[in-house]
Amino acid sequence: MSIVTATDVLVAEHRVILRMLDVTRELAHLLEVGAEVPAEMLDSVAEFLRVFGDEHHRKEEEFLFPVLGKRGASLNSLALDTFQREHDRARVLLRKMADAGAAYREGRPNADRKWGRFASEYAAVLRRHLDKEQDVLYPAAEQLLSSDEQTKLAEALRQSSQEDVSRERQRRFSEMADSLAAELLV
Repeated sequence: MSIVTATDVLVAEHRVILRMLDVTRELAHLLEVGAEVPAEMLDSVAEFLRVFGDEHHRKEEEFLFPVLGKRGASLNSLALDTFQREHDRARVLLRKMADAGAAYREGRPNADRKWGRFASEYAAVLRRHLDKEQDVLYPAAEQLLSSDEQTKLAEALRQSSQEDVSRERQRRFSEMADSLAAELLV
């Protein structure tokens, strides 16, 4: 049996988040061109990003960043606080998306385009961020951390997931991303 590392756990979560970012981008496009989109879809995207996506960020902030910080990790001139600032930026955009989604549900003027604009920006910011994590942060973690540290960190991440997002809820979010992707993406 192969050992599952902390970065394996985080990369698997990235794949699910990236599927939802594709959905987010498509919904944003539809709204920006004036198409009618069920408000429930916007609610589902917001819930996914708020719960599953932010839980992923929290795991990095509470587990990975501190371990790497103790090593004094400087990642190709990117400090760990850069990754934190990007998480914070994503959270601000997500709040704006949620507000625009509520306005859309209420039928307020321009709410569709606002949601589309915030969602497009969110998807772009987060996609660049995830790419940077996979290209810089995770390889650095794999180089800096021993296999024992990686294994312990992976267990802490899995334990955190079980406490904060139950396996059933995690499965539901993964299925939600797949379902919305199948419905919207060609």
